[in-house]
Amino acid sequence: MWEYLIVALPVFEAPTHAPGVSASVAALNAEGTHGWEAVGMTALADGTVAVLMKKPRDEDSGAEL
Repeated sequence: MWEYLIVALPVFEAPTHAPGVSASVAALNAEGTHGWEAVGMTALADGTVAVLMKKPRDEDSGAEL
């Protein structure tokens, strides 16, 4: 079974210091350290991006849908 998470990323800004360094990349990397994997994304009308993430559900957590 899977757990799902939707993360809203900030409005895209091109990195200025180094390729791949941005608030969006930092947000995705932070979720990745908790086991989340990005599996889809969509651009929203306000310039933000919604990212669908998933990870295997911890069967011991007792979480029910």
